Amino acid sequence: MTDGGEMHIEGLDSLIIYVADLDAARKFYVEVLDLPVVFEDEVIVVVGGAAVRLVLHRNDRGHDARGIFPAGATAGAAALRFAVADPDACEAEAAQRGVPVVWSCLEASWGRFVVLADPDGRPVVLARMRTAHPREGSLENPPPSHTAPSTATD
Repeated sequence: MTDGGEMHIEGLDSLIIYVADLDAARKFYVEVLDLPVVFEDEVIVVVGGAAVRLVLHRNDRGHDARGIFPAGATAGAAALRFAVADPDACEAEAAQRGVPVVWSCLEASWGRFVVLADPDGRPVVLARMRTAHPREGSLENPPPSHTAPSTATD
């Protein structure tokens, strides 16, 4: 909080996503995306690293009698984005492994990306991001600019 209160967020620790099939989600995130397992039990699998973790949580039960968070009653709407060096190579490997490719590689103003689907159909974006220049706030290596059609009437 900015008013000097006791609550101070130190950073994002993890993102919890609720999955219909924990084993299938584990295979996708660990075997296909090659994320390291930090912790797992019969209810959750935590993957990722020091910067941020992804918690794959069963959507049918919790760790104790309280059950699951209300938000976890169904697989929720969310998209995940992971940084990769080569989205095109990731798309080729995904296709080779039979992983659904939702959108083939695209170039955007912010970078190049491909969108896969995890076992729950959740979009998983694998992107090579452009970085903003620290002084100018402009994108490095921007795509060619396109002039938008004029909407003014004469």
